[in-house]
Amino acid sequence: MIDAVLFDLANTLLNFDELRPYRLFGEASDDSYRYLKALGLPLPDFNVYARTYFWAFGRRLVWSRLRRRDEDCINVMAMVLRRLNIQLPREEYRALAWMWYEAAARRAHVDRGTHEVLGHLRRQGIKMAIVSNTLVPASCLDRHLETEGLLEYFPTRIYSSAVRFKKPHPAIFRLALDELKVQPQKAIFVGDSVRTDIRGAHRAGMAAIWKSGGRQIRAGIYGGGAERVIKHIEDLRRILPKFGVREWANA
Repeated sequence: MIDAVLFDLANTLLNFDELRPYRLFGEASDDSYRYLKALGLPLPDFNVYARTYFWAFGRRLVWSRLRRRDEDCINVMAMVLRRLNIQLPREEYRALAWMWYEAAARRAHVDRGTHEVLGHLRRQGIKMAIVSNTLVPASCLDRHLETEGLLEYFPTRIYSSAVRFKKPHPAIFRLALDELKVQPQKAIFVGDSVRTDIRGAHRAGMAAIWKSGGRQIRAGIYGGGAERVIKHIEDLRRILPKFGVREWANA
């Protein structure tokens, strides 16, 4: 019998379809620029504004990959605004971060049946948590989860932008397990990335379920050695009873 199910966020609980990076950046730049303009702040030409952010975010992504550590992008925003001589009140930074993130949020959807699965787990006393690699501030991700009605299921949320580690390092999984007070052998991780989610969960001592999203499984072998494979969150209805969770029909 398992005591906890931990989930990845992007393309596991929240699905982001057809994210075209340059188009997305263009929309987010425009949203954030209009927000700052509405505050009456002196702004440079839009092209200067967008170009400065583009290079700053790009360098931060490279830094993250090299250092294997994520940083809250609010720090990047603050750096760029200082460089552009824009004085933004500190209390406005969360709102500005949302302006940068909202373009992605508009393209997100939740798998059919997700609420039913999470509700069933909660009723059975199964603890739940999110462990996510991200540069996005926690305030934006929590707001998005709340908008989708998912926040209430996850009192434990570990975002790499707020801690020292990122997946597949086992320490980030253990942060969640420690907060849940659950041993790794009593937990399962559900995620879409073989490298960070499946192998990372195994390194932390957990079983893992790969959300393939319909990707092919070569030679019939589960992705990264995952114990099970699903296409959608609602597929957990048939998978989790094999790990001791009460079947839905008997709930």
